[in-house]
Amino acid sequence: MPTISICIPTFNRAALLIELLDSIVAQNMNQVEVVVSDDASTDDTAQVLARYGSRLPRFRYMRQPCNLGVDRNVAAVTAAATGDYVWLVGDDDRIEPGGIRRVMEALERWPDTVALTVGVIDYDRLMQGITGIRPMPETQTFSGAGAAFSRIAELLGYISATLVKRDAWQVAAADPRARAMDNLYSPVFIAGLAVGARGTWGVVREPCVGFRSGNDQLKRRVGWLERLRIDVRGYDEIAAMLFPHDPKVRRAAARRIFDTHVIARIVNAKACGETRGDTLQAAAYLIRRYAAQPRLWTLALPLLLAPGRTVRALRHAYQRVLPCSGARRAHRLTLQRAQPAA
Repeated sequence: MPTISICIPTFNRAALLIELLDSIVAQNMNQVEVVVSDDASTDDTAQVLARYGSRLPRFRYMRQPCNLGVDRNVAAVTAAATGDYVWLVGDDDRIEPGGIRRVMEALERWPDTVALTVGVIDYDRLMQGITGIRPMPETQTFSGAGAAFSRIAELLGYISATLVKRDAWQVAAADPRARAMDNLYSPVFIAGLAVGARGTWGVVREPCVGFRSGNDQLKRRVGWLERLRIDVRGYDEIAAMLFPHDPKVRRAAARRIFDTHVIARIVNAKACGETRGDTLQAAAYLIRRYAAQPRLWTLALPLLLAPGRTVRALRHAYQRVLPCSGARRAHRLTLQRAQPAA
């Protein structure tokens, strides 16, 4: 049976880290190693982590002497892993009950898998109410990174949802382009490089990870528009490096990012009243980047220019009425969980 290294880069998230570590302890899986790299936190992270040495059979904690930043801390924590697979997990997320077992079953079913992307449940900020379930294709495998980026590019930027075979990860992470990357999406590039043109990329549709919504510290620091630009630039840079001679894959990946990340950031920003003063800048930026996308003109720009109350009403109708919305999928899952076991 393969072993998994759950790698947790953390910084000043002691209270949230407890919830993640408890979710791992509860699964009682001896094939799991937990590695935490503390990026010179100033809160009580060290005291919190000291409690888990006896609760996790394979546990390693490192404290960085100075703050490395996100990409460098990711490199540090994954370099310390010893399992067959590296599973980066955000320090404010958690592993869903049975999530590790579902991952292990997939890796046993597909022993040649280089990367594996799993289903995600979106929760509220307190991780109590389910707010959405991310759309996933059926459980299956893809051949090559190009097929994965064409089909699930928008899922790959969420680091907690993808595992990579450790030996392939280490080779890709040593690439000078990965070592120089500073766009917050280095794990996406490393995963794509590790899989390459012929490696196997698996997908598990069932939710294995829980995401904490409303906790985007980067957006609070730089604003919604720059956060959108970071998404677009990061994926564009990665696609250009991975698929320089395959414009079809680059276009497919860009389209998926536009249809998901860009539209979602516009809707959320408009609904929360965050676009004041940024509307024209956002419109100009999107036109420069996505002028050839029909949905820019039929959806993105109309949403951006509409009054906030209109966007809020449209979002509410979409979430409550359409069966395909994440909110409706979440409602169905909540009902299923409420049913007594047979």
